[in-house]
Amino acid sequence: MRYKSIVYHPNLRFLSLQKTISPEDCLEEALLLAKSLDIEVVISEVVRIDRPNNSTLLNKGRLADLERKVKELDIDLVIIDGKLTPIQQRNLERNVKVKVIDRTRLILDIFERRASTREGSLQVELAQLDYQKTRLVKSWTHLERQRGSLNFVGGPGESQLEIDKRLINDQIIKVKKKLKEFRNTRKLHRNQRTKKPYYIVALVGYTNAGKSTLFNSLTGEGVLSKDMLFATLDTKMKRLNYPNTKNIILTDTVGFISALPTELIMAFRSTLEELLYADIVINVRDLSSKYFDTQNMDVMDTIEQLGKQVTSSNYIEVFNKIDLLDETELDLINRNKNNNQILVSSTRKEGIENLLDLLENKINQENEIHELKLDYSKSSVESWLYENAVILKKEYKDKHICLKFRISKINHSKLQSIIAD
Repeated sequence: MRYKSIVYHPNLRFLSLQKTISPEDCLEEALLLAKSLDIEVVISEVVRIDRPNNSTLLNKGRLADLERKVKELDIDLVIIDGKLTPIQQRNLERNVKVKVIDRTRLILDIFERRASTREGSLQVELAQLDYQKTRLVKSWTHLERQRGSLNFVGGPGESQLEIDKRLINDQIIKVKKKLKEFRNTRKLHRNQRTKKPYYIVALVGYTNAGKSTLFNSLTGEGVLSKDMLFATLDTKMKRLNYPNTKNIILTDTVGFISALPTELIMAFRSTLEELLYADIVINVRDLSSKYFDTQNMDVMDTIEQLGKQVTSSNYIEVFNKIDLLDETELDLINRNKNNNQILVSSTRKEGIENLLDLLENKINQENEIHELKLDYSKSSVESWLYENAVILKKEYKDKHICLKFRISKINHSKLQSIIAD
């Protein structure tokens, strides 16, 4: 069934001055989200709200107008591109007699459709349960709708509300237990990688900025890459196979978006933790987007929220989709970009070599000189050093090999893990 919908973006007066993106542009992104679910949008509109109605968000006049449109146009779904309280959602549905969802619910539905692995599905389920728990109110009709996916039983009233809460909490515990197994497996893999000469490079970026296309260009991997929001959800990892990047593992993370629901950040935190352990972060930015700077603010805010610290030494910005700009625009950007910024066209594979050169420089920067005394039995460590450091001096003393070498800080940290093993 393809839903016929009305999409409203509520322009709240007390929030409008704080926004760096216009209400019309917010509405445009909401339409892209709806398109991702193949929802037919019959009417889309920015609705100015001076004083939000605590009961329905919309004032009486707007609500009456919405009721009329829903009835006349045979609408199945109303999307409010903002946050609705449980009471507001319930009362809107009572008035318009069709399903009403807010921005969080819309994004959760997209994530549910895109999840392609068991872990991804569990993460989405956890986010949905957390969201669903906040939707429970003392209303028989509302509880009936909530009952569908979890096979709730029981009668109406407060006792049913408590039953629903308990069932949701029980399901949350079960899902978290299953996710913990995936998290432990990922932790084990990370520990194994630290004992080998691998650098983890994480791709991040606003959804649809071209991360997966860049991942495919760099690795030759067939990660799903489409012109749609949240085309891929599941983290992919692949080793690069270029002459100077043989020890690099590239990981592609879920795309970010403005006002990314807290439920999703928490549910996907274990997957996004790969970002925390990355040696270098590559932020892929859509150079053709008119929201170029605003989207970057959302990405950087999410990175900070996750607890990842980025500095000039571990951070690269890729200005993607240069093929969509003219020569004058590109010349201006080239003259103003800094040393951490690279111009790329992922689809045409332009600028890839420049990116790889910068990546290699990042890994090899801030080299330090160290000395190490090894037993002859530690030949594997010596071999590792020849691959990942510059040997300045080698001497044989008694039963030891004495090495003096230049090595990057990242590699030296990895060397300590290898020696300790």
